[in-house]
Amino acid sequence: MPRIGVITNPGSQRNKAGLGELRELLDGASNVEHAILDKITDIPEILRGFARREVGVVAVAGGDGTVQAALTELYGQRPFESDPLLVVVPRGMTNMIAADVGLKRRGLKGLQRLLAADAETLARACLTRRILRLENALNHQPQYGMFFGGAGITRAIEACRSKVHPYNIKSDSAAAVTLAGLLGGWLLRGGKGGRKEGSIFYGDRIAMTFDEAPRETLESLLVLATTLDKLILGSRPFWGGDAGHLRFTAIAYPPKGILRYALRILYGGPERKLAPETYLSRSVRRVALAMDCPFTLDGEIFEPTPGKEIVLTAADEARFVRL
Repeated sequence: MPRIGVITNPGSQRNKAGLGELRELLDGASNVEHAILDKITDIPEILRGFARREVGVVAVAGGDGTVQAALTELYGQRPFESDPLLVVVPRGMTNMIAADVGLKRRGLKGLQRLLAADAETLARACLTRRILRLENALNHQPQYGMFFGGAGITRAIEACRSKVHPYNIKSDSAAAVTLAGLLGGWLLRGGKGGRKEGSIFYGDRIAMTFDEAPRETLESLLVLATTLDKLILGSRPFWGGDAGHLRFTAIAYPPKGILRYALRILYGGPERKLAPETYLSRSVRRVALAMDCPFTLDGEIFEPTPGKEIVLTAADEARFVRL
């Protein structure tokens, strides 16, 4: 049986109540090394230990932020001679990464299937995704993850955490409730935004450079970049071809026709017939963003380094087990 190393974050939402059952399952498996975090900065030493003991499968039982921290160590420091298979166990609040590349079954059933799988079964269940690399976050080394968002996306995350998550609404419903509330408030103000407390509806001036193309500047309601195939609520808010592995979308402020075209933006096909001055989407190899607003990488909030562009690339590949 393959040797499996599991990192569990006891602070992740679904581990707070179910840690005992999870621990009992994992500690009783002969092919598992189980590490429970005291703090997120324990991850580098845990992964180095897994590498020394020739673990071939690394599983993260936590939320998107825990996965992001593990990816940063795995692809930033390369503790393994050859990349292990990765398993994302959805134990956080949002679990956007897990929805695309994680275990299919919720609760302990997915983990039970993983522990019982042989090497051939794991290989058949693998899918490949690129890993996003982000440079020039303030006071941080390059970060690795799978979803970047800026401007209104960061503000929406903060609104969701403060207004919706305290009610323990499940992830997809929490996102829907947040979006409905924010859009409803915007409509009640007559489609007018502003930098008032609780509002996400205003623009941030962001200059964007795609590959070797000339720089473009947009008053941006939101920007996002991802290597995932689908996002929250199963949406795919990106289009514009397949020239690169990094999907990038920006929506200008004010967002003309955003309610009329909402389904087309989130779930449309390759050609979405949207106003190009408001809706921009590209598939590229590299994006450089000159911006001064906070941004998120897999739910973690960062600030840009003053005077430096945020640079996004996606050269590395990972194999995820999706049983």
